[in-house]
Amino acid sequence: MALSAPHHCPNMPTCRMYSVFTLASTLQIWKENYCTSDFDRCERFKRSALGEPIPDLLLPNGRLLKKA
Repeated sequence: MALSAPHHCPNMPTCRMYSVFTLASTLQIWKENYCTSDFDRCERFKRSALGEPIPDLLLPNGRLLKKA
């Protein structure tokens, strides 16, 4: 039985969310929960698929990150 290929978001190389986080551990949590697993539930991915604008501070869960 062959293992299936990883289910990674096709937008990972250009997703601007990565530049928002300064702590690698925080970014890793988001990546594990959305980018490299069930990315079709990511609000950033959904908006991209619909051609809608994506705010830089939009988190994958649909909440906006507050500016520091």
